[in-house]
Amino acid sequence: MQQIDCLETLKQGLPTNDLPSRRIVIIGAGMAGLTAGLLLREAGHRVTILEAQNRLGGRVYTYHGFPGKMYGEFGAMRFPQQHKLAQHLIHERFQLATAPFGMHDEDTFICLNNKALRRSLFNPAECGFDLPASEAAMLPAELLRLSVQPLIDLMSGENGWQKLVEQYDRYSLIDYLHESILSDQALEMIGPLLNLEGRFHFSLVEWFSHYFEDVFGDLLYIVDGSDSLPYAFAPHLMDVIRFGAEVHAIDQDTQAVTVHFRDRTGYSQSVTADECILTVPFGLLRHMEIQGLDPNKWYTVRNVYYGRAHKIFMQFSERWWETRYNIAHGVTVTDLAIRNVVYTPAGQDRRFANGVLIASYAWDQDSMAYSMLTEDQRIAQALQDLAKIHPEARETFEFGISHDWALDPYAGGIGPLFRPYELSGSFFDNIVRPVNRIWFANDACDRRHRRWIEGALLAAVKNAYAIHSGMRNEIPGEV
Repeated sequence: MQQIDCLETLKQGLPTNDLPSRRIVIIGAGMAGLTAGLLLREAGHRVTILEAQNRLGGRVYTYHGFPGKMYGEFGAMRFPQQHKLAQHLIHERFQLATAPFGMHDEDTFICLNNKALRRSLFNPAECGFDLPASEAAMLPAELLRLSVQPLIDLMSGENGWQKLVEQYDRYSLIDYLHESILSDQALEMIGPLLNLEGRFHFSLVEWFSHYFEDVFGDLLYIVDGSDSLPYAFAPHLMDVIRFGAEVHAIDQDTQAVTVHFRDRTGYSQSVTADECILTVPFGLLRHMEIQGLDPNKWYTVRNVYYGRAHKIFMQFSERWWETRYNIAHGVTVTDLAIRNVVYTPAGQDRRFANGVLIASYAWDQDSMAYSMLTEDQRIAQALQDLAKIHPEARETFEFGISHDWALDPYAGGIGPLFRPYELSGSFFDNIVRPVNRIWFANDACDRRHRRWIEGALLAAVKNAYAIHSGMRNEIPGEV
């Protein structure tokens, strides 16, 4: 397999060669579609991008309906410093202003078993957790680290990632934790406190990869909103993007591929090209008639799992979390239905006293508790829970709005999650494998950066390189 340096390719563009230019149709104007489109167009290929919605960005979705310059990030809201491709686009290619997105503030709260304590004052016994003496003196984060220390040691050694996948791909997170040295009481505590419950039944290896790399340890946000990033592509690509184009069928033969799409009135049109890059979530492909995909590919398409998640933003007449609690950023965790309260530094307008925060951010089974509610019910229930921790919320509340990614017809979930046995073997190979003239590039197409923009960018670069270089039915590896 040919190896490429994805960061250098993104920086320098696709290499010069003597192959003829190609006609490329890209489905989806999220980060993968835009990145692949930019690379291919700058290399001289003729690109058409079909986007079903009337905006760019996909799951980069910034809500600008608050007064002034306030905004809410329903999708991507923070960018890890170690994600080099995303950081290159933000800082070097498009020179977007950023600021730190802090995830830890000792003045935030832990609210468990009807007891709310400042994070700095948290005591397991006060919250009803009767830990064994050997665990009672340890911080929750220390307990978790103790349980995964064998994985840390393995990952830190030679060929650590490969060995981790080989030895632990069969484990879910809860499988491993039950076999670890932690007591059941400790698991009941760190599950909600460290936001593990929503991941319990998914891949241990995927979760641990993010834990080991500390992806939440050094984060930035884009000052003018995350959607500044996809819209930075607009001057280069807007003239080849067709909005309101909902793809319903793809035909391919040995010579070409034809993509059929409808506008919002149901009127159908088509575009023919040499190659097609599918960047939309795999769940959406089940609503398309796609010719030529083999049974193994369809099996994978059907079984790539997309996690549920929602965010509920609320606007208040006062940023009381700052003025009354001295909270500048970070997360309050709770076993209430709202699950996580995020005091987002992004989206504030410092000219005014008003402010916004994420009153509820929840994943999977936690998010399902809100999916069946109407919008008004979601806001009312979330405000009721928030007021149990912050009574000021009730008297200063002005406006609320939510987005449930599982109910989004263009997303089908917040992002892909591995389950046991899916990181190794043929399952992942079938995710990334192109089929004749149809290529696949989205954030499911990367082992280490799933659900992050970085995963979408890596997949986009690899697919663009393969098409440009005349590779057929093969995706290059990464140096």
